[in-house]
Amino acid sequence: MGFYERYAECCKERGIQPASQWAAEQIGCSRSNISSFAKKNTVPKGEIVARAAKMLDVSADYLLGLIDEPRKLDGTDPSQERTMKKLIGKLNSDGKDAAIAMLSGLSDQNRYSIEGELKTQKNEED
Repeated sequence: MGFYERYAECCKERGIQPASQWAAEQIGCSRSNISSFAKKNTVPKGEIVARAAKMLDVSADYLLGLIDEPRKLDGTDPSQERTMKKLIGKLNSDGKDAAIAMLSGLSDQNRYSIEGELKTQKNEED
């Protein structure tokens, strides 16, 4: 899968028309440039790839085909978030309240939080 296919897939997941004027303005090129990426299967300049990655909150490495799984800019796996959203969406109001309470409790524990993980890594390095 080339740049445009990955770009278009990420756009569609976010409700963005890949070759829309809005998308073109966000990534700093014209709509015809975006169409050219699709038709000619070309890769845009680095600054356009970087802006597209920022707009879509995925890594440039994914858009360029260097890695196979999209990663958010902060390094997290969006498939985990999609799975959580799907599961929570299946719950009734009481179930959603319970899920939020459980997640709040987990996030307060250092061993499950990102902050706790970073502290642990830092302590191991020292």
